[in-house]
Amino acid sequence: MPRAADTTTADAADWGAILFGLGLVLLCLVVYYISQPNRTNPYLHFVLQAQSWLDGQTSIPTPGYQDVMPILDSAGQSTGRGIIPFPPLPAWVLLPFVAVWHVSTNEQLLATIFAAVDVGISYWMLGKLPVRRSVRLSTSIFLGLGSVLWYAAAIGTTWFWAHIVALGCLLLSIGLALSVDRDAAEPCPPTDAIAAIRKMRWPGGWWSVVLLGALGISGELLVVLAGAGTPVAWLTVLGVAMCAPAAALAVVVAGRTGVLAPFAVAVVVVAGVPALFIAAAQSATLIEVVDALLAAAIVALWWLSRRNGAAVDRALASFWAAVSAPESVQVAAGIFFGLAVTSRLTILFGFPFLILVGGGGTWLRRGILAGAGAAVPILTLLIVTYATSGHLFNPAYDYLYHLEVGYPLGYNSDWSITDLRYIPQNLVIMLFQAPQIMPDMRGVYPGQGEPVCVVNTARGLFDAGCPLAMPNAIGMSILLTSPAYLVAPFAWLPARLRRLDRATVGATIAVLGIAVVNLMHFSQGWVQFGYRFSNDFAPFALILVALGANRIRRFRLFLVLVAASVAINFWGVMWGTTLGW
Repeated sequence: MPRAADTTTADAADWGAILFGLGLVLLCLVVYYISQPNRTNPYLHFVLQAQSWLDGQTSIPTPGYQDVMPILDSAGQSTGRGIIPFPPLPAWVLLPFVAVWHVSTNEQLLATIFAAVDVGISYWMLGKLPVRRSVRLSTSIFLGLGSVLWYAAAIGTTWFWAHIVALGCLLLSIGLALSVDRDAAEPCPPTDAIAAIRKMRWPGGWWSVVLLGALGISGELLVVLAGAGTPVAWLTVLGVAMCAPAAALAVVVAGRTGVLAPFAVAVVVVAGVPALFIAAAQSATLIEVVDALLAAAIVALWWLSRRNGAAVDRALASFWAAVSAPESVQVAAGIFFGLAVTSRLTILFGFPFLILVGGGGTWLRRGILAGAGAAVPILTLLIVTYATSGHLFNPAYDYLYHLEVGYPLGYNSDWSITDLRYIPQNLVIMLFQAPQIMPDMRGVYPGQGEPVCVVNTARGLFDAGCPLAMPNAIGMSILLTSPAYLVAPFAWLPARLRRLDRATVGATIAVLGIAVVNLMHFSQGWVQFGYRFSNDFAPFALILVALGANRIRRFRLFLVLVAASVAINFWGVMWGTTLGW
């Protein structure tokens, strides 16, 4: 048994970590808030989507700005409503706020708050890695103030809000996986992993094979029925039914029914609560019924605790044991990963991390448990997309591509919206694009815009009339805007001794997978400071940065890079707000 002094020290360390995390959230909240003096909502895609759901509509009223595909009538004329191409979670998160403030909901202010919380989650997540507290703290500061998350929080419009929502979900997913796999970052010889794979057996036996087959067949049926124009109600029934074999698969592979607990929590919190807001907006009677049921449940719990408190305590302890089991936590990690995908689709290609890291014991069990969890929100994404657009894959993407392909930004009308041929030019933006030095014009298109230095020729650091340097609107190198990323490759230092760890390998695969798919996309995020698509893989890259900083043992160098990242992002945020981006 641990000694009392050891327990006291551990408790003090836990409280210290909590205070550090809360301090980080408060610091970033203050910085984000004061860095944006004009707290307005120039783009309301997600606010309008949430309001439309509350009004019983799937489409939104055409707002008169970009990234909306108009719905046409039989004569080919606009109906005044349209479809947005973005996944639904960012609008889903806004539902409680829009239910109160409607279209006056300040998405930019919410972006500031949620982004600060994301930094706190990152500090918690990094605490699951075997790194020094100084590395953990400085890496979290790097994410919050030395990466483009700061710019996303300061701007807070549609595209940046989606990144902020996805980032929080993905950080939670990674942190949960690491919490039940504390040796994931411990280097070991690759031969050990190979030997473990050779000894591995298929988890769950024939039942898991049958359930996987059922999921595959029903998935194919979903595609066929969607292509045939099946009514939304019937496709929704099929989508809900497909969640049953996904949950059953988790039970069979884990060998315990407790893994159903994360599914239940997700359904109640993620699906049930926002759905109640929608239902309440349609029926005042329903909300009265729900209030009555909640009041009855509270009274019943109070009565049970008074009559038999020990039984209630045992029930709560059993529920906690079921939720905190490694297999249940891995399912929860999959659910949060799936939620991140329903905010930013390309995050899907980071799933190999959850195969290599997490609870379950073997890579097959980890992958199946996380996949079963992720299947529920991803199936929901498909059903919502079909209900909104009549297709499983949103046609608004292709519409917007053909609309924007004429912009003077290097797009090619002969290529598809996602094309391997876009990688070379987009890789230049991601890794090598520089700011505009001593510019002659100020605008969002290369070589176009208003002339500068007309009145005077004395250039200033933040002088919009005659700038010394300005951010490039098509994007800038992540190595230039966030040089602390240069530490990430040092996470591979144990490879010199022919030793590897699953966290490093998994995070690297995830970063490369997400980055490559993003680079294939025609647009890399326009009118921005830095490279906003890096937010999609930032949580995985953060693991590499923290492990790299811990393994080089040159903390002062890392601090210099973090400080440089903060200074550069301060410059970028100030320019973004100055230019009204």
